[in-house]
Amino acid sequence: MMESPQVLSSLHFGRVDAETDYRLSQCFVGTEMLRQALTPQHTLFIGAKGSGKSALFRLLCGDLGIWKPLLPKGYEVIFRIPVTGLQSERYLSGVDIDELSPQTANDFRAFWLLYFGLKTATTLVDDKRMEQIAEHSVNPKVKAHYAALARIVRQLGLIEASNSVGKLKERIDSLMEGAPQPSSTEPKEVGRQLSVSFRNQTGMAIITLLDTIDSLLQETKCLSWILLDKLDLLFFDDVERLRTSITGLVQLLVEYSDRFRNIHFKIFLRKDIYRQLRIVNKSHLVSYTNDMRWRSQWLIKLLVARAVSSPAVQSHCSQALGQQVDVGAVINGNDEFVLRVFYSIFESDMGIIRREGVRSRTHEWMMKRLVDGLGMRFPRELIHLGNTAVALQKDLNRNEGPSSPGTLISARALRQAFVGVSEYRCETYLNAEFPHLARHFDALRGKEKPSFSRDELYGLFEKLTPSGDDAIRAIHDVGLMTPLGKNVDSALRFEIPLLYRSGLGITERRLRHRKRRPRIHETKERVHDRPQAAPAEEVNIPSGHFG
Repeated sequence: MMESPQVLSSLHFGRVDAETDYRLSQCFVGTEMLRQALTPQHTLFIGAKGSGKSALFRLLCGDLGIWKPLLPKGYEVIFRIPVTGLQSERYLSGVDIDELSPQTANDFRAFWLLYFGLKTATTLVDDKRMEQIAEHSVNPKVKAHYAALARIVRQLGLIEASNSVGKLKERIDSLMEGAPQPSSTEPKEVGRQLSVSFRNQTGMAIITLLDTIDSLLQETKCLSWILLDKLDLLFFDDVERLRTSITGLVQLLVEYSDRFRNIHFKIFLRKDIYRQLRIVNKSHLVSYTNDMRWRSQWLIKLLVARAVSSPAVQSHCSQALGQQVDVGAVINGNDEFVLRVFYSIFESDMGIIRREGVRSRTHEWMMKRLVDGLGMRFPRELIHLGNTAVALQKDLNRNEGPSSPGTLISARALRQAFVGVSEYRCETYLNAEFPHLARHFDALRGKEKPSFSRDELYGLFEKLTPSGDDAIRAIHDVGLMTPLGKNVDSALRFEIPLLYRSGLGITERRLRHRKRRPRIHETKERVHDRPQAAPAEEVNIPSGHFG
């Protein structure tokens, strides 16, 4: 059996970003999320940064063969059409939209309709599989619909382009140039101009184009998934414009959710943005909406599966448990088995005695610290915690030697790693994603307590925009504040979760083991008015419970 330091040298939990993580498909855990994504219907996935939106997006765009048992039955081909907010010629560019100057939600709604129609039509006409299906079909509807799409994409010059998807913006520009211009006294209505110009040049309304695509897919027993991710990057420096563009997109989904049977939108959207959208009939989206909440047992399973993808770690765990351990066994194993593997990697407890005299188990400690103010835990922070702990453990082993025989990562390494994870979360999430709230975050930095009354928060945010209840709601929406009550609007006290305290430099004064007697000159009122010590950090969670 290899020594722990040797095994540790090959332990890595993978990358935190889905775009470069080669272990993504092999170790993906969250079958219910994946099952929902593969369902033949519109799907709106809502989650914070790090919740796995881009990971799921990448899986749907990749090889679907490995998910064959979960795929919808009875369809010949599933055409995937990715749309992201990245500044890329291959995909949709925020700069491209900006040059068209859409202003209202209706403008954006018309733009999205046209963009999806052109991109889907081009994909189908340019795909050899659909070409062969149409060529060999005896169904006159199939031939007519395919011919109509081919005529439009050729008429607009899309099919001849060396990169047809990259030419979409150019063609939309040309449609705008041929549109009737409003008089100088009228506001520019981009959506109406696009619709009129497209009809004039093609003889077909935009919505008719999508109806034709949907009918072709139905007649050929095919599906088209329009996959949208990273929409927050469209207008990252203009929050109001971003909301307007996404409002038009989601309104489109509300309006046409029952119209298209074989065109399905798979939209991955940041939760704080979705909560702030003002959508007519937003309640109609309930049946399509999935909140990307990761159960604790899924996260532990994900971490362990990534660990045992290394042959050396796999061998270490197998010998420790006396049975075969590999990625498949972990993903298909029950919670008890996964925990046994987990504790062949990590020290069994954190060395912290709770008030009840029970030691804090390591997996409970980790899960408690990775939860934000909205009750969410994220794969990204868990993976980061694991990798940082590995690096620190290597340093400890070099300087002091292995401290826990039989395990690879000590409680000490985890405690030190968490400080860095908290700081990284604050920097890459709070500061990077919400620059308009930077002064609100600064108002909370360096405080000596993690909890605040509503009145205290009013005072901290008094001279900022937003202020008052709007500021409290905004801070809560990004997950930085937990209401100590029924909800954010009725709670009188709020608490910053452990995930963010180290990163914000929040320290807690703790009572000494022996209480100091009040001085004689201290009145009862003065003793009562002194700041109360923060409650004990540990809570009693039954052993084996993921929480």
